[in-house]
Amino acid sequence: MDDSPLASAATPTKLYALILKLRPIQHGTLMAFSGELVHGAWMRWIREAAPEVATWLHDGNKRRLFTCSSLLFPLSSARMLEAERENIHLPLDPEKTYSVRITLLLGELFPLFYDTLMNFHTSSLTGGTRRPPFMQIGKQVFLLEEVILDQDDRTGWTGFTPLSSLVERIQALRLAGGENFRLEFNSLTTFNRSNARSRNYGPHYARLPLPQYIFPSLIRRWEDIASPDLVGVIEKDLIEQYIQDDGIIISDYDLRTHHVKFTTHLQPGFIGSCRYHLRGPDSKSDSALTVRQQILLLAHLAFYCGIGYKTSMGMGRTRVI
Repeated sequence: MDDSPLASAATPTKLYALILKLRPIQHGTLMAFSGELVHGAWMRWIREAAPEVATWLHDGNKRRLFTCSSLLFPLSSARMLEAERENIHLPLDPEKTYSVRITLLLGELFPLFYDTLMNFHTSSLTGGTRRPPFMQIGKQVFLLEEVILDQDDRTGWTGFTPLSSLVERIQALRLAGGENFRLEFNSLTTFNRSNARSRNYGPHYARLPLPQYIFPSLIRRWEDIASPDLVGVIEKDLIEQYIQDDGIIISDYDLRTHHVKFTTHLQPGFIGSCRYHLRGPDSKSDSALTVRQQILLLAHLAFYCGIGYKTSMGMGRTRVI
């Protein structure tokens, strides 16, 4: 990340997951899945604050260093899933609040966000009684009601941590002979398995969270964001061999196929949860963490970076439960 306009070798890597509470300024409708629109709205917001950062994030880095959710409605999960599948436009009510979850994987983005937010708040206080709009999603304009970053928020989807603290937390774990963890895939998740060899068959989106799909991408994300003193904590070859040897297996699952409508195509995937069993022994490691601890570290990293395809457009929202 040395070419980043924000990069600083002295700045430790910090991860943030926050929720923006928004209120529409008028009645209207919005499609149930709006990940593309929220992504565009967020990028416009950053572009106004720091154009060079927005350009770097959008054009200069293929693996995004932030994630965005779709607009989250105050409806039951069953109702939302039905609306997403049917591509229903849901009503917006100015008397209700709606949410967007944003995660920041580049610590320097948070001061930018905070400063811009404070400037926005100050200008709104001096601009008279009429509050200025905060964000436009599609054709709908929203006011900002609240920013939530608490570690103990009831949604369970907010928090912050230095990457080093996440490593220390996992390092303190004393793992038994067999260790289990469960991942919740809270929004549509899939893995783009299309490649040059299979292009004659058309696109292929894997709809099962197999370990060999999940962890290589999390390793790449770790390499993107970890500082030089932490990048070696994750040993790519060791983890890939552990997976190849079936050291980690799926022991239980509650999954279902699902799809959402993007602007140009129908996107298939899955939602639900899956339990993984770490049954293989810990191989000799040069890292401060054993191979099983490294896998657990990557699983917890998914809370901030998501898993799979288009995490910056509302997909792949994941956490350990």
